[in-house]
Amino acid sequence: MQVVDTLFPDLQPLYRTRVYFGLGDNGQLKIGITGRKNGRRGGEMHFTELCAVPGDRFIEHRYHAEYAVERIGRTEWFYLSDRLLLDVIVMCVQQGRAGSVATLRELALSRLRQAAAA
Repeated sequence: MQVVDTLFPDLQPLYRTRVYFGLGDNGQLKIGITGRKNGRRGGEMHFTELCAVPGDRFIEHRYHAEYAVERIGRTEWFYLSDRLLLDVIVMCVQQGRAGSVATLRELALSRLRQAAAA
């Protein structure tokens, strides 16, 4: 995941929206944008929000492009590859999202157990 520093951190844009990363019931990850506190628009698949970053459509599209290989069709859903899993874990740790880190840790350990058993 690319982190971009700025020469003028006090001039960071104030976003009214945020880009969220949500874990779906099927183990896939949703990268979407919302201005709502709970991150849901209604009528979509259920997911648990893991973390979020301030951002707009441009930021959301940057994440979509970065994980284009994992993207499912033209949706906002992504296969949770090991690379994407690690990136989201790092983001959750940086944001102090202990519950999300625990959830993703169990997912990663489950994958390791399955690989070791094969």
